[in-house]
Amino acid sequence: MSEAARAFVAARRAAQGLERWPGDLPQELDDAYALQSEVQAAWGKPTGGVKVGRVLGAWAERFGVDRFAGPICAATIRQAVAGEVAPFPVIAGGTALLECEVIAMLGRDAPDDTGISSEAARGLVASLHIGIEIAGSPMADINALGPLASVACFGNNNGVIIGPPIAYWQMLDLASLHCVARIDGEEAGRGDTARLPGGIWTALTFACAQQARLGRPLKAGDIVCTGALTGMHPLAVGQRAQADFGPLGQVDCLAVAQD
Repeated sequence: MSEAARAFVAARRAAQGLERWPGDLPQELDDAYALQSEVQAAWGKPTGGVKVGRVLGAWAERFGVDRFAGPICAATIRQAVAGEVAPFPVIAGGTALLECEVIAMLGRDAPDDTGISSEAARGLVASLHIGIEIAGSPMADINALGPLASVACFGNNNGVIIGPPIAYWQMLDLASLHCVARIDGEEAGRGDTARLPGGIWTALTFACAQQARLGRPLKAGDIVCTGALTGMHPLAVGQRAQADFGPLGQVDCLAVAQD
C-alpha cells in the first residue's frame, strides 16, 4: 500500500486531519484515480454511489474534462427526517464543506459503457431528491491542492444527506431548480442547476461513464450527487446549515465532531 493510501485511511478512521499531503501528489488524472481505487480498497467498506465534482480553469484545459467522480461510502448516506436536523460530521483538522445538490437515485444497473448517452443515463433514474453533500476529507484545505487531490483522497466526500424526493420530476424544468444555502440563519450562497455545465443529466452521464471506465459500473440503489448549486461553504462544529430549495423543501443539518 502506498504511503498516501495508508495515511488517508488511518486519518479517516481516527477522524483526524492531515496538515500535509503524504508522499507525492499525483500529477496525472489516471494516477489520481488509481490512488482513489487504492484508498477505496484499503478502506474496505461498500460504496453507495458517487459524487460528481467540478474541474475548473487550467485544470480542465489540461485534462480535457470539467468534472471528476468520487466514491460515497454507503455507511455515510443518511436520509433526512422531516422536522429533524441531520448531523454533518466534521473531521478535526480536515476539510468540511456544505454543498447543496440534486441527488439521483438509480432504479436500474448502469451498463458497462463508457459511451453511455444522456438519454440512457436518465432512464436509469428511479427518483430525484434535494439534498446535501458533505464534501469532507481528512486532508486540510484539500481544494487548495487542486482537483487531483480531491480525486485521490476519498473523492473529497464524507457523506450525503438525502432530502425529500422531487415530485413529478419528469415534468419539471430541471435546468433552473433554485437553491439558497444558509449558515446560522445567514445566506451563504445561492444558485441553480444552470450553474452546472450541461445540467444534472450531463453530470449523471459523466458519473455512469467514469465508473464504467474504472470497472465499477453503478448499480440499482446507488445515488449520484450531481454537483454543487450554490458553491462550497465551510462549516465548523456547532454551526447549523440549511439547503433551501423553496417549494421543493429544505434540508437542515448541524456540524458535529466526527467520532
